Amino acid sequence: MKSKLTWMLTPLLVLCMSFSSAQEKTISGNVTDQNGLPLPGVSIVVVGTSSGTQTDFDGNYAITADVGQVLRFSYIGQKTANRTVGASDTINLQMEEDAEALEEVVVVGYGTSTKQAFSGTAKTVTAEDIELKNFSNVTQALAGEAAGVTVINTTGQPGSTSTIRIRGFGSVNGNRAPLYVVDGVPLTTSFTDGDGDINNDSSLNAINPSDIKSTTILKDATATAIYGSRGANGVVLITTKSGSANENYIEVDVRTGINTQLIPRYETISSPEESIGLIWEAKRNRELLTGDGTGAVGDLAAANTFASDNLFGTVATSFLDPGYNLWDTPGANLIDPATGQVRSGVGRRYTPETFEEVAFNPAFRTEANLKMGGGSEKGRFYASVGYLDDQGFAIRTSFRRYNARLNVNSDVKDWLNLGANIGYTYSETVNNGQTVGSENVFEFANKTQPIFPVFLRDDDGNFVPDPIFGGNQLDYGSASGFRSRPNADNLNPVGSALFDFNGTDRHEIITSFNLTAKLAKGLTAESIFGAQYSNNVFKSISNQFYGTGVSNEGDLTQSERESITVNFLQLLRYQKEFGLHSFEALVAHESNYLKQSFNSVFKTKAIIPGGDQLDNYIVAPNQATGRSVARSLDSYFSQLNYNYDNKYFLTGSVRRDGSSRFANNKWGTFGSIGASWVVSNEDFLSNNDFLNFLKVKASWGRTGDEQGVPFFTGINTFLVTNVGGEFAVAPELFANPNLTWETAQQYQVGVEFGLGNFLDATVDYFIKDTDNLFFSRRNAPSTGVAIINVNDGELRNSGLEFDLTAHILKTEKASLDFTINGAFLGNELLTTPIDPETGEPAIINEGVGPGGHYAFAEGRSIFDFYMREYAGVDPEDGFPQWNRYFDDVNGNGTFDDGDTSIQSLTPFLAENPDANVVSEATKTYADATLKFVDESSIPVVQGAFRLNATIHRFNLSTQFTYSLGGTAYDGQYAELIHDNNGGILGTNRHVDVRNRWRQPGDITDVPLIADRVIPNITSRSTRFLTSTDFIALNNVVLGYTFSGDVLKQLGMSGLNMYVSGDNLFVKSARDGFIPFTSETGNSVRRLFPPLTTFTFGVKAKF
Repeated sequence: MKSKLTWMLTPLLVLCMSFSSAQEKTISGNVTDQNGLPLPGVSIVVVGTSSGTQTDFDGNYAITADVGQVLRFSYIGQKTANRTVGASDTINLQMEEDAEALEEVVVVGYGTSTKQAFSGTAKTVTAEDIELKNFSNVTQALAGEAAGVTVINTTGQPGSTSTIRIRGFGSVNGNRAPLYVVDGVPLTTSFTDGDGDINNDSSLNAINPSDIKSTTILKDATATAIYGSRGANGVVLITTKSGSANENYIEVDVRTGINTQLIPRYETISSPEESIGLIWEAKRNRELLTGDGTGAVGDLAAANTFASDNLFGTVATSFLDPGYNLWDTPGANLIDPATGQVRSGVGRRYTPETFEEVAFNPAFRTEANLKMGGGSEKGRFYASVGYLDDQGFAIRTSFRRYNARLNVNSDVKDWLNLGANIGYTYSETVNNGQTVGSENVFEFANKTQPIFPVFLRDDDGNFVPDPIFGGNQLDYGSASGFRSRPNADNLNPVGSALFDFNGTDRHEIITSFNLTAKLAKGLTAESIFGAQYSNNVFKSISNQFYGTGVSNEGDLTQSERESITVNFLQLLRYQKEFGLHSFEALVAHESNYLKQSFNSVFKTKAIIPGGDQLDNYIVAPNQATGRSVARSLDSYFSQLNYNYDNKYFLTGSVRRDGSSRFANNKWGTFGSIGASWVVSNEDFLSNNDFLNFLKVKASWGRTGDEQGVPFFTGINTFLVTNVGGEFAVAPELFANPNLTWETAQQYQVGVEFGLGNFLDATVDYFIKDTDNLFFSRRNAPSTGVAIINVNDGELRNSGLEFDLTAHILKTEKASLDFTINGAFLGNELLTTPIDPETGEPAIINEGVGPGGHYAFAEGRSIFDFYMREYAGVDPEDGFPQWNRYFDDVNGNGTFDDGDTSIQSLTPFLAENPDANVVSEATKTYADATLKFVDESSIPVVQGAFRLNATIHRFNLSTQFTYSLGGTAYDGQYAELIHDNNGGILGTNRHVDVRNRWRQPGDITDVPLIADRVIPNITSRSTRFLTSTDFIALNNVVLGYTFSGDVLKQLGMSGLNMYVSGDNLFVKSARDGFIPFTSETGNSVRRLFPPLTTFTFGVKAKF
């Protein structure tokens, strides 16, 4: 790999610092603001030297200097002051407010602005906000920080990155992720395979949150259109830390704690006695309904006897192996037919351990960061090294990261500035027990009945020694040579986690080199060269003794992904002020090149058990695969900003992007225009003390996106394969040379205001219309290619966002702030894709979206549920029912001869608008009608609120996230409440099964349990739609900042200790149902739930 990276590692600038010595004395004093309140963190330097310090929490300081030397005092929002050292050893200072410096600087596209001048919408998340949380990357830390920004934690696996959505769903099938820009260079955060599928490649884990100075989220088109085809889904600007002149420091931040499982899992049956009773009842009910074993349908006594006699047997699909009878009585005598429960007085031979208690245990989390910064008037530097060991609570899951960063910046000449930012990360991820198969430890823990132990037992209930690995033998079902287990026989996820391996090693380098030259007054030339390299090696090893690898005598899958991105920006910027007018203009060219390669090989028959090298496996049953793809993007753009008297602001941009993805439509034009009026700067409000800030703004812009389709859309592609040892090809993707960009037009109006010193607020309303959507159109079978990528349809996202901060209390010793943000989001498909049979927009596309739960229709959101309506349980027999809609031709309200049963309601009504449609319940699932059920996965409002408080030197921060008004499909609950045919053997049940129908007249929505008798009992219907309303305690931090007296004794300039917790509490419609783990809120099968983390940390500064 070194040969591939050498070109990216260039000699760095050497920063020289001079020191002088003379007769010195100690100067001390106190610094306050214009109101006399202490100012902590004021920078004090001896002018002309590298000597400097900062004031403590009480505004006190001490520094050594010579008589006649000058002390410079500087602080954000205050005017810099100089004081000459005289005979006195004390210099106190009351600083003055600097109105211009108080303007918040906002990092925006290819530059900076101020909150006052910026006509768009951006939210800056500070380093302090990010560092409060215990996450490995910035995506997870952004949860709750900005209105309209949704953070989806798809897994609790340590080291995982979250999915970010800004202002809704920017595409139906294409890319919905924002663009990430690090220190001015776009970051490649996904791996696009040959089919155009976008896979998160965890590049954001290469950026240590401790190195981040600020993260700015750009949301509206004024802010994002300058990024053209990459700005449609918002932009996240990450700025890493840099050094400051004459402020040399060393900072150590160490935190340690535990990761555990505090968020509840689905509540399932935990008692072996209750579980065996349910199995008996299911067998008894089957016999009552079918008479399979006795020939006597409806004979209760015969059914009871049959269920008892056949509770344990030899056929895994309908009987339990006798070896799993953990009680001290035979199966035939275990259950009391009068109660359906284990007879009183029956004891256990052993108590089976649960998979949850064996596989899930608290684990340690340790993080340490060493940071240094400083420099002189001519050169500045920031350097850091970091280490993170993040262990998951699931057995053998972890993320370990080593990272280093060096950022340097030097004024080589008065007119020339050079800089370099270099970050390197090596990480190791272990995600054992998380396969998509039945050996997934989370699915096993949810679905395995409590009668099945983790460890094998002999006939007396004793543990059996493991002859291979030592310790106690795990229970693999029939693979243990002892008994057959009906659920996931031959597998044990604890064994897979312990003796198999799934993990990824990753190297990543992210660099940027920048140059700024002052060519003339107001005219500068800037250039940034950025490069990103990542290399991932994934290995999956299955041992040859137990589990899935037995048949292969051990196997290894090894795949490697490599990605190289090069970005080169050249920019000219001109600034001019005359009178009350101010202009800033830029023109630029940017080129971006991406190359990604992938290869994979599978080998079997291990020589050394567990070996992780390919040479250790001697059989290659399948052909090795590999491919490389590349994409280039060339861009020309310009921007003009105008300011009149700091009251009226106008900004506009235009950008031309050319992409190699497209054949006939390579170039796209994007742009924006925005205006704002700072009303509070008008003369008629100059004497107003209540409304201290008011800005109204409006903008329009056009952005685009190219991701979500293959790199080669203009040519047919083929798969090369091996058939009988001979060369063969097969069609893969069918060309569409007319494919072009998805484009989005966004309109926004907004207002920002501040009421005295009490309230700061931002409110924005936006409409974003996306057309030329990427869709897959089905081809004729004769083409040999099933689908072709096309542009079709139009989508609208609209919403109202708010962000409010109330400063409830502010005194010399205490403060209290309350912040709440939220977004009301609407989503509507304005035009549906073309139906090839009619050539017109389709009336409806059914069975689309995650799980096939949705349908596309004009005027509906892309996440409106389209399914059968559940009609509850028939009180007479306990069978489930669904609604059948029909055209009641004779008007008698009953489905009979001559009436038309409706399979799908929307197309039927389109063709028969005058039909007399009514409904009735049916017990046949296939006869029930598919329809829009007026429920959507899109919440009405979602956001967060936070309380920040300080009392003397203590600080407390709490953050909650919330969502109201959405609906999701809880498929995991569906699997836990029943098998799809009503069976129960081998799969555990949710405790709601206690509400099941048991006798005629019972009113409930849970059908009876009957082994393999009731088809479609868990098939898709409104029965499993669940509210996504939730409130979560996302983060709590309690800290203490030490006083200046203590720091002086310790030789420090800052010391803070804190305890923190993340993902502490979730209240949702059902324990285990966590809506923020998927984009739609639908439950995730085999979910690694969010980690709950508790840490204690110390941050010391020297």
